Amino acid sequence: MNIKAKNNLDTTAELLVLGLWDDDTDLYNSINPTLSEDIRQSIDSKILERGFGNVFSTKLKDSLYKDILIITLGDKKDMNTERIRRVMSRIVSYLRKNKYKSFTTNITSLVSNKKSIDIVSLGRSCAEGLCLSDYSFDKYKSKKEERSEIIASFQIEDASNFMRGVKEGIIISESTNYAKDLVNEPSRIVTPEYIEGEALKLANKNTKIRVLNRKEMEKLGLNLILAVSSGSDKPAKLIIIEYNNGGKDKYTAIVGKGITFDSGGYDIKPAGQFADMKCDMSGAAAVLGTIKAAQKLELKKNILGVIPACENLINGSAYKPGDIIRAYNGKTVEIANTDAEGRLILADAIAYTEKNYSPDTIIDLATLTGACVIALGYYASGLISNSPELVRKLSKSGNDSYDRVWELPFFEEYQDNMDGDISDLKNMSVKGKGREAGAITGAVFISKFVDLEKTKWAHLDIAGTAFLPESREYNQKYASGAGVRLLTYYLMGN
Repeated sequence: MNIKAKNNLDTTAELLVLGLWDDDTDLYNSINPTLSEDIRQSIDSKILERGFGNVFSTKLKDSLYKDILIITLGDKKDMNTERIRRVMSRIVSYLRKNKYKSFTTNITSLVSNKKSIDIVSLGRSCAEGLCLSDYSFDKYKSKKEERSEIIASFQIEDASNFMRGVKEGIIISESTNYAKDLVNEPSRIVTPEYIEGEALKLANKNTKIRVLNRKEMEKLGLNLILAVSSGSDKPAKLIIIEYNNGGKDKYTAIVGKGITFDSGGYDIKPAGQFADMKCDMSGAAAVLGTIKAAQKLELKKNILGVIPACENLINGSAYKPGDIIRAYNGKTVEIANTDAEGRLILADAIAYTEKNYSPDTIIDLATLTGACVIALGYYASGLISNSPELVRKLSKSGNDSYDRVWELPFFEEYQDNMDGDISDLKNMSVKGKGREAGAITGAVFISKFVDLEKTKWAHLDIAGTAFLPESREYNQKYASGAGVRLLTYYLMGN
């Protein structure tokens, strides 16, 4: 993506993109009466309707441009950064459909004159809309679509601040698209060892990588991770990424579930649910993508990325329902369901993180429960936390990035739902045959491995947002990179 900004429209571009507010009555008559008449006729005949996001194209004789695309912008008071991303996605779609390589637009000038969106945010959202929309995972296609680089020219007065935002947006988008690639890859490629290799690539003067192998985890007592991994011939890894770049505060730890394939174990998943289970490492992908973004943005932060990575498969050595396992923090867990494995590996990873690194904040991400998809669909990640301040900050970052979250309750009535009968805990709730408040009780289990008196903690259930059943705006079908934009915005703002 080649993005530039200047005071005027670029007359060398193939496509001219013009914005149209709901209250615009001139319809560009003062600039080009012929164009204005085309727009007016399209509105009168309802080819183009007012509102947001509708498009109309026309070709004018003797025009400098091959094509002119009109995009309706809706009411001025409703314009925001998310609408900018969606406008950019429509432009990319039109470019690719018509095989154009370049465009120029006045939409940024129209929006900046409103002054409701700061220029840096405007540039960032333009870049995100373009780069996220233009993602394609065609690695395994024999015949690949020809995709030339898009050249985008934006009309804007404050080009310097706009391009500062563009630079940020490109980094955030590329890091998100990187996470998409990891999740879209088959599980025969993305193994725990593969994730380890991706983490090791992040090593630099500000970033140290440490990987605990099976023998080290056995010695330390990380038995929940080892139990989940026991049915696979691919050894488990606990990957620790320390990013230190001048931050004055304690670590912010981000812990991502890294189940590279989930069969459900002996509580095997029903037929038809296996194909998507390569996505169960989406939390791990989000951690890697966020660290990558932090490096390129040169954030002055101390960030700890932690990834417990393993497969949940079945063989003679696999853990079984009814097993009781002692976790890293000494608590015993009865396995009520081997398909509730994500909370197990997160529990050990979080307990290890807190004891050995004493972070101020722990945020875990996991494709944890189908219950969260039932509750929130594919439009927001579930959020549970012991800190109202952290909820507020993550909610704002989610709204700003549109990688949104929605808080679920953490009432005291839920706190004993995971208590065991012959062990300290069970890994499935005993209430409602395990189906009652499943997204919440999964988080309650994880919370038992955090010292909630001293550590701010948030759990993000990205089961619905990480892997989409259909394309939506600038998000393609399948991997979405959920968590990367949310966490990057959070880290940039705090």
